Amino acid sequence: QGKSKQMERNKNELDAAVREKSTMEAEMVEMRQQLETLQRSLNENRREKEVLQHERDEQRRENEALRQALNEERREKANITQQKAQLQREFHQQQREKTALEQQVDNLRETALQANDRHVQELEQRLAASTAATEEIRQMLQQSEEVRSISSRDIHVTENKLGKGSYGEVRIAYWQGCPVAVKMLYEALAGSL
Repeated sequence: QGKSKQMERNKNELDAAVREKSTMEAEMVEMRQQLETLQRSLNENRREKEVLQHERDEQRRENEALRQALNEERREKANITQQKAQLQREFHQQQREKTALEQQVDNLRETALQANDRHVQELEQRLAASTAATEEIRQMLQQSEEVRSISSRDIHVTENKLGKGSYGEVRIAYWQGCPVAVKMLYEALAGSL
């Protein structure tokens, strides 16, 4: 009877062990399934991570390209700003040169006008002097014509000599109370005439 109980206990223990084994196998199957699920999930996460890494790398490359384009645009903008400043300086310089040239032209024009005015005044003065001289010569010629018709009786010749030449001598004389110069031919020459 004791053996029977022992066998019964052993059987029960064996049944319990079998059930426990079955339970453990079922749990292992479930755990294996969970592990496979986790593995699939891990693989999926890994693939998603790789996709995200690729997208991140692509985004990084795009950002770098954008950064380079922005830097290039900034450099171009700086160059344009420098060129604009240079053009403005050149424009102001040209404006100053233009103003200076206009001032020089005005000064030259004023100087030329003044010179022309002076030249015109000089010409007018010369013309007036020439006209006066012409009139004086005309009067002298007229007087000369009149002198030629003066009688020697109307001239009082003095002994005062002004000069002499090969044909005669020049003496001071008076005509109508005015002092005049008279050329007297030498007597020998006068006698031959």
